[in-house]
Amino acid sequence: MSQRKWILLWISLSILSISIIFIFIFQLKETNERLETIQGEQLDSYESIEDVMYYNVERANAIRGLLAYEDRHFLEMYYSMSRQAKDLKQSIIDDPDTPSSVLDLLERDAIWEKEADRVLVIYEEGDLVKATAVAETMTELRQTILEDLRSLKQMQYKDIHKELIAAENQVSFLTQVLFTITFLLLAIIVILTFLLLRIKTHHDRIE
Repeated sequence: MSQRKWILLWISLSILSISIIFIFIFQLKETNERLETIQGEQLDSYESIEDVMYYNVERANAIRGLLAYEDRHFLEMYYSMSRQAKDLKQSIIDDPDTPSSVLDLLERDAIWEKEADRVLVIYEEGDLVKATAVAETMTELRQTILEDLRSLKQMQYKDIHKELIAAENQVSFLTQVLFTITFLLLAIIVILTFLLLRIKTHHDRIE
């Protein structure tokens, strides 16, 4: 093979090597971005469900405390929690990536909130017995909503965990392949460079 052909082969392999390396780097970058998305947006959604559960439990406790002890501190706590829950739910509803299952639960939770507000209206009117009776009828609905939220949270956790493992495995695989290909291509280029130099040296001696 002539010296010119060796040089063309060396240049072609160099270009091929750089192209392959850049392709794998791009794929690795996309996978890392996907991993960040999973860790960011989806984990935020998971945490939002936990927050909804927290506000539900605390407001239910506030109503029970108010009816049991007639301490208006519990009333203030309920309204404070309700304001925070309202802002949280609105942010969940406004998020286009929120699953329909979560939105359905929020609609059911809104029914519980209306009944909870009715309990407080009855209490403010001075009818503690009726307020307590209405609050007791809400217990089953609240418990069902909390159980569904827990189930949804577990499902989301499993889905996120699977996606994280898949993305991490892909990153590991792409990294190993990238290093292997880079090493092999560099080895080939080094060998070709060595052969090219030997041919050039031999050619110079002949001249």
